Amino acid sequence: MKKLLLLIAIVLFCSCSNDDKNSSENQLKGEWSLISISGGINSQSSPKPEQKITIEFAANILKTYNNGTLTNTQAFSYQTKKSIFGDIKKMIEVQSNLIANDIPKLQSFEIKGDELYLKDECYDCYTYKYARINAAKL
Repeated sequence: MKKLLLLIAIVLFCSCSNDDKNSSENQLKGEWSLISISGGINSQSSPKPEQKITIEFAANILKTYNNGTLTNTQAFSYQTKKSIFGDIKKMIEVQSNLIANDIPKLQSFEIKGDELYLKDECYDCYTYKYARINAAKL
């Protein structure tokens, strides 16, 4: 009987951690339009008005578009770990090819309704606020 209870406990424990990852993946999937950028040394507060920046998360690929033109495709992965700002956070690790190859970029993320907040995991860096595109489709 004890072995059966132990087996059930192990299965439940494993399935719970998987559900959280799948939930994060499902929430993040789709297209997002950049609303504002804040932070940094000079406290930048919004994207340039002539630019419409959008991102798309799908199948561990992050695509970035500028005015509808694909400008970057990057692999990413999900993680849950301690943030440099405290607490355990959901994060994405993006294999950045904008700065230099093989330098990953770590960002914590939070979704509030149809808004996504991506925060660079470094001091004096940026927080990006996005709005979900076509939320009704999901």
